[in-house]
Amino acid sequence: MRRNRKIIVITGGIASGKSTVANYLQEKGYKVIDSDRIVHQLYEKGSDTYKALIGYFGEEILDNCLEINRKILSRIIFFDEKKREALQNIVHKRVIIEINRLMKEIQDDIIFLDIPLVIEEQEKLKKYGLYYDELWLIYTTKALQIERLLQRDSRGEEESVRIINSQMSLDHKREYADEIIENTSSLDKLKNIVDNLLQKIDKKSSMS
Repeated sequence: MRRNRKIIVITGGIASGKSTVANYLQEKGYKVIDSDRIVHQLYEKGSDTYKALIGYFGEEILDNCLEINRKILSRIIFFDEKKREALQNIVHKRVIIEINRLMKEIQDDIIFLDIPLVIEEQEKLKKYGLYYDELWLIYTTKALQIERLLQRDSRGEEESVRIINSQMSLDHKREYADEIIENTSSLDKLKNIVDNLLQKIDKKSSMS
């Protein structure tokens, strides 16, 4: 892997707008490695990860087609710290191995990594060999998180609040971020903030 390339992680909380930013970066031609998409691939029926998850959680996490039902699994781990840690131990190392493999194939000078739990799991990520240069946090208010989650999902307000409360707060995550992307207004304003950050990177690159 080239040493002069820049690796930027984008992160946030549920319904913060992280996927919106990731999609916008891809529209502008940047390479974005989506850790959640990798997890989907790892969960495929018959894979080692699939077998390991059933071995720990049981067949209750499967749907009628014997595929892993991610909503059921999410409900289980969101409210049980021990089970959440077990899931992370099964999945994270495999995800990082795949991220590093994909990065070796990309020749671009800037690569974005979409990783929701990078702050919570940063020690494990380093242990498994994942390093990055900058961390961009997509920030919004808790009230907007709840509103957006209710709009996009069938969960009720009570469960939505419980899910958000089970995660590290975005206010706490601000302490770890190199750049904070405020997503509390319009989509155009969000894109403008991202554009300004990209221009900032270009200026640094031209000066080095």
